[in-house]
Amino acid sequence: MTAKEDHEDAAIGALCDELTARGLETRIVAHPDRDKNHPLTVDAVISIAGDEWAVDHCLLSRPSLLPAAMKATEKALGIEIEKIAKEHGRMIVVSYLPQTGAHGQKWGADYYRGLRELAVKAAVIDGLVAGDDGFATAQSFHSDTPTAVLTPFTDTTGNASIAAQIAAGLRDPLVKKLDGQLKQAKQAGFRTALLLDQVPRGGSESHTVWLAGPTTVAAVTTSILNEHRRENPPVLDQVWLRPGQRITSAIAPSVHLLIS
Repeated sequence: MTAKEDHEDAAIGALCDELTARGLETRIVAHPDRDKNHPLTVDAVISIAGDEWAVDHCLLSRPSLLPAAMKATEKALGIEIEKIAKEHGRMIVVSYLPQTGAHGQKWGADYYRGLRELAVKAAVIDGLVAGDDGFATAQSFHSDTPTAVLTPFTDTTGNASIAAQIAAGLRDPLVKKLDGQLKQAKQAGFRTALLLDQVPRGGSESHTVWLAGPTTVAAVTTSILNEHRRENPPVLDQVWLRPGQRITSAIAPSVHLLIS
Protein backbone atom coordinates (compact mmCIF):
# COMPACT_ATOMS: atom_id res chain seq x y z
CA MET A 1 0.00 0.00 0.00
CA THR A 2 1.28 3.47 -0.89
CA ALA A 3 1.51 6.53 1.37
CA LYS A 4 -1.25 8.12 -0.71
CA GLU A 5 -3.54 5.12 -0.17
CA ASP A 6 -2.75 5.07 3.56
CA HIS A 7 -3.67 8.74 3.79
CA GLU A 8 -6.90 8.27 1.85
CA ASP A 9 -7.84 5.29 4.04
CA ALA A 10 -7.29 7.35 7.20
CA ALA A 11 -9.47 10.18 5.86
CA ILE A 12 -12.26 7.91 4.66
CA GLY A 13 -12.05 5.98 7.94
CA ALA A 14 -12.54 9.26 9.83
CA LEU A 15 -15.62 9.98 7.71
CA CYS A 16 -17.04 6.52 8.46
CA ASP A 17 -16.36 7.00 12.18
CA GLU A 18 -18.19 10.33 12.14
CA LEU A 19 -21.20 8.87 10.32
CA THR A 20 -21.29 5.95 12.74
CA ALA A 21 -21.16 8.40 15.68
CA ARG A 22 -24.22 10.08 14.18
CA GLY A 23 -26.09 6.77 14.43
CA LEU A 24 -25.77 5.70 10.79
CA GLU A 25 -24.69 2.16 9.97
CA THR A 26 -21.64 2.70 7.78
CA ARG A 27 -19.18 0.42 6.03
CA ILE A 28 -16.74 0.63 3.13
CA VAL A 29 -17.96 -1.50 0.22
CA ALA A 30 -15.13 -0.99 -2.30
CA HIS A 31 -12.10 1.03 -3.34
CA PRO A 32 -12.85 1.44 -7.06
CA ASP A 33 -9.67 3.36 -7.88
CA ARG A 34 -7.64 0.30 -6.80
CA ASP A 35 -9.78 -2.22 -8.71
CA LYS A 36 -9.27 -2.31 -12.47
CA ASN A 37 -12.49 -4.29 -12.85
CA HIS A 38 -14.69 -1.78 -11.02
CA PRO A 39 -16.73 0.51 -13.29
CA LEU A 40 -16.07 3.59 -11.12
CA THR A 41 -12.83 5.44 -10.37
CA VAL A 42 -13.72 7.19 -7.08
CA ASP A 43 -11.68 6.49 -3.96
CA ALA A 44 -14.41 4.59 -2.10
CA VAL A 45 -17.95 3.30 -2.26
CA ILE A 46 -19.50 3.52 1.21
CA SER A 47 -22.76 2.03 2.40
CA ILE A 48 -24.53 4.58 4.63
CA ALA A 49 -27.76 3.39 6.24
CA GLY A 50 -28.24 1.00 3.34
CA ASP A 51 -27.56 3.52 0.54
CA GLU A 52 -24.35 3.30 -1.46
CA TRP A 53 -22.41 6.53 -1.85
CA ALA A 54 -19.48 7.21 -4.19
CA VAL A 55 -16.89 9.19 -2.21
CA ASP A 56 -13.83 10.93 -3.57
CA HIS A 57 -10.99 12.36 -1.47
CA CYS A 58 -9.19 15.64 -2.18
CA LEU A 59 -6.38 17.34 -0.28
CA LEU A 60 -7.05 21.02 0.34
CA SER A 61 -3.64 21.77 -1.14
CA ARG A 62 -1.82 25.00 -1.66
CA PRO A 63 -0.58 25.66 -5.22
CA SER A 64 2.34 23.34 -5.96
CA LEU A 65 5.00 26.06 -6.19
CA LEU A 66 4.09 27.58 -2.84
CA PRO A 67 5.52 25.04 -0.36
CA ALA A 68 8.87 25.04 -2.19
CA ALA A 69 8.89 28.84 -2.21
CA MET A 70 8.24 28.94 1.54
CA LYS A 71 11.06 26.48 2.18
CA ALA A 72 13.37 28.58 -0.01
CA THR A 73 12.56 31.67 2.08
CA GLU A 74 13.20 29.85 5.33
CA LYS A 75 16.55 28.68 3.98
CA ALA A 76 17.49 32.11 2.62
CA LEU A 77 16.39 34.19 5.61
CA GLY A 78 15.95 32.14 8.76
CA ILE A 79 19.54 32.09 10.03
CA GLU A 80 20.30 35.68 9.01
CA ILE A 81 17.25 37.24 10.66
CA GLU A 82 17.84 35.09 13.75
CA LYS A 83 21.33 36.61 13.89
CA ILE A 84 19.90 40.15 13.58
CA ALA A 85 17.42 39.40 16.37
CA LYS A 86 20.14 38.16 18.73
CA GLU A 87 22.48 41.06 17.93
CA HIS A 88 19.76 43.53 18.99
CA GLY A 89 18.22 41.44 21.79
CA ARG A 90 14.79 41.44 20.17
CA MET A 91 12.22 39.12 18.71
CA ILE A 92 11.78 40.08 15.06
CA VAL A 93 8.67 39.02 13.16
CA VAL A 94 8.94 39.24 9.38
CA SER A 95 5.95 38.79 7.09
CA TYR A 96 6.58 38.16 3.42
CA LEU A 97 5.13 37.04 0.10
CA PRO A 98 6.83 33.80 -0.99
CA GLN A 99 8.77 34.29 -4.22
CA THR A 100 8.08 31.63 -6.84
CA GLY A 101 10.00 30.91 -10.02
CA ALA A 102 11.18 28.16 -12.32
CA HIS A 103 12.80 25.21 -10.58
CA GLY A 104 16.56 25.49 -10.49
CA GLN A 105 16.56 29.27 -10.40
CA LYS A 106 17.56 31.32 -7.39
CA TRP A 107 14.26 32.71 -6.19
CA GLY A 108 13.80 36.26 -4.99
CA ALA A 109 17.36 37.26 -4.06
CA ASP A 110 16.56 40.99 -4.28
CA TYR A 111 13.31 40.51 -2.36
CA TYR A 112 15.08 38.64 0.43
CA ARG A 113 17.75 41.32 0.60
CA GLY A 114 14.97 43.87 1.12
CA LEU A 115 13.48 41.76 3.92
CA ARG A 116 16.82 41.63 5.70
CA GLU A 117 17.04 45.43 5.46
CA LEU A 118 13.52 45.74 6.91
CA ALA A 119 14.52 43.47 9.81
CA VAL A 120 17.53 45.66 10.61
CA LYS A 121 15.43 48.84 10.48
CA ALA A 122 12.77 47.30 12.73
CA ALA A 123 15.44 46.29 15.26
CA VAL A 124 17.00 49.77 15.24
CA ILE A 125 13.74 51.67 15.76
CA ASP A 126 12.27 48.88 17.92
CA GLY A 127 9.01 49.01 16.00
CA LEU A 128 7.22 48.20 12.77
CA VAL A 129 8.44 48.94 9.25
CA ALA A 130 6.79 47.97 5.97
CA GLY A 131 7.97 47.23 2.47
CA ASP A 132 6.40 48.58 -0.69
CA ASP A 133 4.66 45.41 -1.97
CA GLY A 134 1.77 45.45 0.51
CA PHE A 135 2.92 42.21 2.13
CA ALA A 136 6.44 42.59 3.54
CA THR A 137 6.79 43.91 7.08
CA ALA A 138 9.24 43.57 9.95
CA GLN A 139 8.40 44.23 13.57
CA SER A 140 10.67 44.21 16.61
CA PHE A 141 9.56 43.24 20.11
CA HIS A 142 11.41 43.20 23.41
CA SER A 143 12.10 39.60 24.38
CA ASP A 144 14.12 37.74 26.96
CA THR A 145 14.67 35.07 24.30
CA PRO A 146 15.61 36.90 21.07
CA THR A 147 14.48 35.00 18.00
CA ALA A 148 13.18 35.36 14.45
CA VAL A 149 9.68 34.48 13.28
CA LEU A 150 8.91 34.24 9.55
CA THR A 151 5.23 34.63 8.68
CA PRO A 152 4.35 34.01 5.03
CA PHE A 153 1.33 35.31 3.20
CA THR A 154 0.63 31.88 1.72
CA ASP A 155 -0.44 33.26 -1.61
CA THR A 156 0.36 33.16 -5.31
CA THR A 157 -2.50 35.42 -6.40
CA GLY A 158 -1.36 38.80 -5.09
CA ASN A 159 -4.67 38.90 -3.19
CA ALA A 160 -4.49 38.96 0.60
CA SER A 161 -7.94 37.31 0.87
CA ILE A 162 -7.55 33.77 2.21
CA ALA A 163 -10.65 32.73 0.26
CA ALA A 164 -9.10 33.88 -3.03
CA GLN A 165 -5.92 31.98 -2.20
CA ILE A 166 -7.78 28.76 -1.37
CA ALA A 167 -9.82 29.04 -4.56
CA ALA A 168 -6.63 29.34 -6.61
CA GLY A 169 -5.47 25.95 -5.35
CA LEU A 170 -8.84 24.16 -5.15
CA ARG A 171 -10.66 25.17 -8.33
CA ASP A 172 -8.79 23.06 -10.91
CA PRO A 173 -8.69 19.75 -8.96
CA LEU A 174 -12.32 20.14 -7.89
CA VAL A 175 -13.57 20.87 -11.42
CA LYS A 176 -11.53 17.91 -12.69
CA LYS A 177 -13.35 15.66 -10.23
CA LEU A 178 -16.74 17.16 -11.08
CA ASP A 179 -16.14 16.49 -14.77
CA GLY A 180 -14.56 13.08 -14.16
CA GLN A 181 -15.01 10.48 -11.45
CA LEU A 182 -17.89 12.21 -9.62
CA LYS A 183 -19.84 12.79 -12.84
CA GLN A 184 -19.30 9.15 -13.80
CA ALA A 185 -20.56 7.98 -10.40
CA LYS A 186 -23.63 10.22 -10.54
CA GLN A 187 -24.49 8.95 -14.03
CA ALA A 188 -24.20 5.39 -12.68
CA GLY A 189 -26.91 6.18 -10.13
CA PHE A 190 -24.82 6.70 -6.99
CA ARG A 191 -25.20 9.48 -4.47
CA THR A 192 -21.90 11.35 -4.39
CA ALA A 193 -19.75 12.99 -1.74
CA LEU A 194 -16.44 14.84 -1.73
CA LEU A 195 -14.15 14.60 1.30
CA LEU A 196 -11.84 17.61 1.51
CA ASP A 197 -8.82 16.99 3.69
CA GLN A 198 -6.70 19.46 5.66
CA VAL A 199 -4.48 16.79 7.20
CA PRO A 200 -1.22 16.94 5.22
CA ARG A 201 0.16 13.81 3.67
CA GLY A 202 3.38 13.15 5.56
CA GLY A 203 2.14 14.60 8.85
CA SER A 204 4.45 17.52 9.55
CA GLU A 205 4.21 19.25 6.18
CA SER A 206 1.44 21.61 7.36
CA HIS A 207 2.48 24.30 4.90
CA THR A 208 1.27 22.11 2.01
CA VAL A 209 -2.41 22.45 2.96
CA TRP A 210 -4.75 25.32 3.80
CA LEU A 211 -5.72 25.42 7.48
CA ALA A 212 -8.62 27.85 7.10
CA GLY A 213 -11.79 27.32 9.13
CA PRO A 214 -14.76 25.27 7.88
CA THR A 215 -16.87 28.36 7.15
CA THR A 216 -14.26 29.77 4.76
CA VAL A 217 -13.67 26.42 3.07
CA ALA A 218 -17.42 25.93 2.65
CA ALA A 219 -17.84 29.39 1.08
CA VAL A 220 -15.02 28.81 -1.40
CA THR A 221 -16.28 25.35 -2.33
CA THR A 222 -19.85 26.60 -2.77
CA SER A 223 -18.65 29.36 -5.09
CA ILE A 224 -16.74 26.88 -7.28
CA LEU A 225 -19.71 24.50 -7.38
CA ASN A 226 -22.08 27.31 -8.32
CA GLU A 227 -19.78 28.36 -11.17
CA HIS A 228 -19.69 24.79 -12.44
CA ARG A 229 -23.47 24.36 -12.22
CA ARG A 230 -24.08 27.33 -14.50
CA GLU A 231 -23.06 25.16 -17.44
CA ASN A 232 -23.34 21.62 -16.05
CA PRO A 233 -25.90 19.52 -14.20
CA PRO A 234 -25.12 19.04 -10.49
CA VAL A 235 -23.10 15.92 -9.72
CA LEU A 236 -22.23 16.37 -6.03
CA ASP A 237 -24.64 15.70 -3.15
CA GLN A 238 -22.44 16.40 -0.12
CA VAL A 239 -19.10 17.93 0.80
CA TRP A 240 -17.25 16.97 3.99
CA LEU A 241 -14.10 18.38 5.55
CA ARG A 242 -11.50 16.56 7.67
CA PRO A 243 -9.92 19.43 9.65
CA GLY A 244 -6.20 19.67 10.16
CA GLN A 245 -6.55 20.76 13.77
CA ARG A 246 -8.88 19.35 16.42
CA ILE A 247 -9.31 20.00 20.13
CA THR A 248 -10.98 16.84 21.41
CA SER A 249 -13.62 14.55 19.96
CA ALA A 250 -16.01 15.78 22.65
CA ILE A 251 -15.73 19.35 21.38
CA ALA A 252 -15.20 19.03 17.63
CA PRO A 253 -16.23 16.30 15.18
CA SER A 254 -13.56 14.33 13.34
CA VAL A 255 -15.15 15.37 10.05
CA HIS A 256 -17.42 18.36 9.33
CA LEU A 257 -20.39 18.29 6.96
CA LEU A 258 -19.86 21.45 4.89
CA ILE A 259 -22.48 21.28 2.14
CA SER A 260 -25.55 19.10 1.76
